[in-house]
Amino acid sequence: MHRWLAVLTLGWGVVAQAGPVEQAEAVAAIRDGKLAIDVRSQSEYEAGTVLNAVRVDDRRLVPQLKQVMTDRNLVMVVFSSSDSRAGSAQDKLIKAGYNSIINGGTYDELHNALYEISDDPAE
Repeated sequence: MHRWLAVLTLGWGVVAQAGPVEQAEAVAAIRDGKLAIDVRSQSEYEAGTVLNAVRVDDRRLVPQLKQVMTDRNLVMVVFSSSDSRAGSAQDKLIKAGYNSIINGGTYDELHNALYEISDDPAE
C-alpha cells in the first residue's frame, strides 16, 4: 500500500509543472507590449486574437521559438482555447528554459479582461 502511495505522489509531482492562470499579470504584460503567443487552431486565430499575439502551432512551439527568441528571460503570455492547453504550452516553454512565461488562460477570458467592447481593435 505504501509503495502505491509513493508512486502516485511521485507521478503527481511530475505532472504539476505549469503554473496557474495569471490573468491580471497577463493583461498587464500585454498592455505593456509583451509578446502574446496564441496556441489555438488557425481558424480560431483568424476569428480573432489579442494585441501583440502571434499564432504558433503548439506541436512546433518550442522549435519555432528557439529559432527567433534567444533571450530566455523575455516575458511572454501564452493562451489557448482551454486553460489546460495554455498550461501545457507554458510547461513546454518552461522545460525548454524560458523563464518568464505567463499563463493567460483561455482566449475568451483573456480577451474579455483586456477589452471593453469599445476598446477592441478587432471591432
